[in-house]
Amino acid sequence: MSTAAFPPPPQKVSFATDMQAAALRAKKEAKHHSRSSSSELVDEASPSSMQRSISTPSIASAAMVSSEQQALFEKQRQGQMMMTTYLSNAIKQKKMGNPSPYEELISQLTTTKPSPLPASKLLQWIQALLQCISLLDKTCQSLIEAILQLDWTIQDESFVQYYISFMGNIVSAHPIYLTPAMSMLVSRFRQRSISRSAEHSVTPQRQFDRVHQALKYILDLIPTGSTTLFPLLASEFPHKRESYGAHMSYVKNILHVLEYSPVLRSQVLGVVIDRIIQVDVEIQVELEELEDSDTELVFEVELPEEEEDSESDDDGSDSDSDSEADEVAVLNIKDMTNKLDGMLLLVFTYLNNYIESCRHMFSPDGTPPAPIQELFLVLLTVFMKTILHTFKSRHTQFLLFYLTSLSPQFSDYFLGALGQQILDKAQPQVLRVAAAAYMSSYVARAKFLDIRQIGMVIDMLGGFSLQVVEEIDTGSHIQPDTEKYAVFYAVVQAMLYIFCFRWKVLASENTDQPNRSVAEDDFGSAGMIVGSMDSPMTSTIGSAGSSANGRQWHTGLQGLQRIVTSRLNPLKMCSENVVKQFARISHNLNFMYVYPILEQNKKVYVPPSQSAYQRALQTGSATSTYGGNGNRAGSNNGSDYTILPHELDTFFPFDPYRLKQSAYFMDNIYQEWENDEDDSDEEEEDDEDDEQDYDDEEDDEEAVEDEDTTKSVGRHRLASVEEDDSDEESAQMNQSIMAMSISPSPAHFLVQGMNAGREDSNKL
Repeated sequence: MSTAAFPPPPQKVSFATDMQAAALRAKKEAKHHSRSSSSELVDEASPSSMQRSISTPSIASAAMVSSEQQALFEKQRQGQMMMTTYLSNAIKQKKMGNPSPYEELISQLTTTKPSPLPASKLLQWIQALLQCISLLDKTCQSLIEAILQLDWTIQDESFVQYYISFMGNIVSAHPIYLTPAMSMLVSRFRQRSISRSAEHSVTPQRQFDRVHQALKYILDLIPTGSTTLFPLLASEFPHKRESYGAHMSYVKNILHVLEYSPVLRSQVLGVVIDRIIQVDVEIQVELEELEDSDTELVFEVELPEEEEDSESDDDGSDSDSDSEADEVAVLNIKDMTNKLDGMLLLVFTYLNNYIESCRHMFSPDGTPPAPIQELFLVLLTVFMKTILHTFKSRHTQFLLFYLTSLSPQFSDYFLGALGQQILDKAQPQVLRVAAAAYMSSYVARAKFLDIRQIGMVIDMLGGFSLQVVEEIDTGSHIQPDTEKYAVFYAVVQAMLYIFCFRWKVLASENTDQPNRSVAEDDFGSAGMIVGSMDSPMTSTIGSAGSSANGRQWHTGLQGLQRIVTSRLNPLKMCSENVVKQFARISHNLNFMYVYPILEQNKKVYVPPSQSAYQRALQTGSATSTYGGNGNRAGSNNGSDYTILPHELDTFFPFDPYRLKQSAYFMDNIYQEWENDEDDSDEEEEDDEDDEQDYDDEEDDEEAVEDEDTTKSVGRHRLASVEEDDSDEESAQMNQSIMAMSISPSPAHFLVQGMNAGREDSNKL
C-alpha cells in the first residue's frame, strides 16, 4: 500500500480558521465560472439522481431583481459554497481519523445557549447538506440526529420546504435513516408548548400540518414506509395517565394520517380503540375502588356513640383523610372520563366524516358502498379481537353500535357474528357468555332493528336453550350450576332481557282468535311448578303462541316455559333484577306467571361448586382474568373460571350512554327503557282478585300433601310481598334497568353528587 494513502497527522484548527480555508477554496472554484453564472441561484451541486425527489422553492432570477439584491444573492451563494466545502471536508476528515471538524459542526448545530444559530444560518446548513447527500452514510448518524432535532416546524416557509426536501433525499438515499426521521415526525403529533415570539408566530395547528406534509412526502417516495410507520404510531401513543391535551392532539393527528395512508386504517383504528378501552376500563376500576372506600367510610361514621366520644380525634382525622382521598379519586375519574369522551368524539367524528364523504355512493335501496363496507369489517374485526375480550368496557363498544345503524346488512352481520360465537363450543366459555350479553343488550337498545331481526335472535336463543334443556334435564340428579351451564344461563338471561324491552314487537293483537283453555300437552306449565317442578298445570299461553288477552306471541317464545321450569332453574341463576322485571312484565301481559318459582327459589340453596374459579380465588390468580387488572378474557390459557360461582353476573354492554360530548351520536338510534304502566294498570284489578283466591286456596288445602301445601303457601307469601313492597321493588327494578348495570355502584352517584356540589358552590 502506498504511503500516500495515509493522511498527515491532524492539526488542531479552530472552526473559524477552517471556515476561512474553505472560503479560499470556494473562491478558487468560483473563478472557473463565468460572471453570468451568478444569476443561477438554485442548488447546482445536487446529484441529478436526486432532483426528482427534491421540491425546493424556486428563487427569482437575477433579471427580476436589483443590483443590490444580486450582490446579496451572490454573497449568500458564496457562503453556501463555503459551507458545502467545509461540510464535505469535515466528513472526509472524520473518515480519515480526524473527527474534530465534524464534531465542531455538530456542536454548532445543537447549540442552544447562549443563543442558537439564526434561521438564515440554519437554512444555509440545510442547503449545504443537500449538496452532500451521498456522503451522509451511516457513519454520519450523529449529524443526521442533530439535524432531526432542529425545531424546524416553527421556521419560515422557505426553511420548511428545504428541510422537508432534505428528509426526503436522505431517507431515499440512505434507508437507514427512515425510522429516525419518521420517529421524529410522529413524536411531534403530541401537544407541545410553543414559545410565541415575533419571529416565530406559527400556530400549533400549522405545525401539525407541516409534520403531515413531511410524512406524506416520505410515504409518497417510499410506499413501503407504512410498515415502519405503524409501530412508531403505536409506541408514541400517550399513556392513559397523561393529559387530556396530549390524548386529543395525538388521536386527532394519527386519524388524519389515515387520509393519506389508508392502508393503515385497520391497524390505526385497532390501536386507538385498544387505548380507549384502557381508559374506559380504568374508570370502572376507579369507580369500584371508590365504592369500596365509601363503604368503609360509612361504616366508620355509624360507630356507637360511646366509641365516637372516646375516639373522636382519631375518627375525625381518619374521616378527613378518607374524604381527601375520595376527593382525589373523584377528580381522577373526572379527568379520565373527559379523556374517554374526547377520544370517542374524535373517532365518532372520523367515522361520520368518512361516511359522509361516501354518501353519494350509496345505492338507491340504501346499500352501503364498498368503502363503507370495508370500514365496517375493520371495526367488526376490532370488536371481535379486542372489545369482546375486554370486561368492564362501558362506552367503547358504541362505536360499532353507531356503525351498524347505517344498514340492516351491518346489523345482520353483527348479530350473526355474535350468534356464531355463542354456538361455537370450541370457543372459551367466557367469550360465549360475553357474546350473549352483547346480543341481548344490542337487541334491546338498537332502535333501528326491525321485527325480522328481533325475531331471528329470539328464535336462535330459544332454540339453543331448549336444546340444552332437552339434552341435560333428564333426571332428578340435575342441579343448577353456573360453571357447567354458564352459556345456557347467559342465553336464557338474554331472552328475558330482550323480552323486557321488546315485548311490544314480539306480541301483536290477535282479536280474530277466540280465547280458549289450553291442554297440558300443548305447552305444559307456565311457571306454576314449585319445588320439585314435576307437576304440570294449565298455562294462559296457547300452543300457537296466543294468550288469553288475544295477543299473538312470536313462536320463538314457545319453548321459554319449558326452559324456565327445567331443573336447571335459570330463574335462580340469572340476574335477580332481570328475573324480577321479567316476572312483573310477563304477568301483567298474561304471558307467563313465574312468581311461585321466585318465591320457592328463596328457599333453594345452590352451593358454590369447588370450581377452577374457586381455586383461582384461593391462589389469587382469578383477578387477572375477570374483574381485576387484566380485564381480558381468554388470558388464562383457555381456562374458563371467569364466571361467578352463583348468580350470573349482570353485564349489558349497551346500557345508557353517559358521556356528554359524544352522546349526540346516539340520538335517534338508541332505545331508552319504557315502562309498561298501561298494561299494569289494566290488570291491577285482576291481580287483586288472584291474591284473594290464593288466600282461599291456602285455607282449603292445609291438610293436603306437602307439595300442594308448598304451592299455596308460595302464592300466599307472594301476594303479601307484592302488597307490601310492590311499589318500592318496581321502582328499584326500573332503576336497575335504566341505570348502567355494569357498575351501578353508590360511587357512581357519589361522583355525580360531588360534581354537582362543586357546580353549586361555583354559582354561589
